[in-house]
Amino acid sequence: MRILLLGFFLPALALAQLDEALKAQLEMQQQAADIQRRIDALDDDSRRLLEEYRTQAAALDELQTYIDQVEKLLADQEQEIAARQRQLAELETLKRSLFPFLLKMLSALEQIVQADTPFLPEERKARLATLRETMNRADVNLAEKYRRLMEAYRIEAQYGHNLETYEGPLPADGDHRTVRFLRFGRVGLYYLTLDGHEGGVFDPKTKAWQKLEAEDLRPLEQAMRIAAKQAPPDLITLPVPAPEAP
Repeated sequence: MRILLLGFFLPALALAQLDEALKAQLEMQQQAADIQRRIDALDDDSRRLLEEYRTQAAALDELQTYIDQVEKLLADQEQEIAARQRQLAELETLKRSLFPFLLKMLSALEQIVQADTPFLPEERKARLATLRETMNRADVNLAEKYRRLMEAYRIEAQYGHNLETYEGPLPADGDHRTVRFLRFGRVGLYYLTLDGHEGGVFDPKTKAWQKLEAEDLRPLEQAMRIAAKQAPPDLITLPVPAPEAP
């Protein structure tokens, strides 16, 4: 009886051990699968992190390139600002030296008008007075002062290249008669009374008027008509004061 019981006991033990072994192997396989899944997950994370790293690295390179470009632009701007500041300093120096120069030019122009043949005296004096007032005004910038001064010089220069007739007072012996003047450039300045009976020419040496001969009055009248565009150009003979020696 004991032998039979022993015979049945051994196979049951072996089956139990086999079952335990199968369970252990299954657990090991599950653990291996879990480990593999973790490895796969880690591999996916690694690839994702690698892609993110590469993307961030590329973005960082682009940002660094942009920063380098901005730094170059800033350096160029700093150089430009420094150059502009130097120009402003030079301009201020130029302004300080230019304004006295303009005053000297104005004084020279006033001396020229004062020593010149006395044509259009009131108009020219008024222009110089206005120009002198402009030079003393703080609300007029230096460029505008220079432009107006050059305009006055241009007008004075044009007087030497044209023919003009106008009416005005003739200061002589305290008798300010209204007469007609003829300005032939800066070569000659003549007058003719309104009745045409008297005429004269200005002598720059004596700073006085010399009366013309009677035969010169008709040519003077014709020259005035030509200057007023009331007659066509023609050859006119008039006495001309002798030029002064330089």
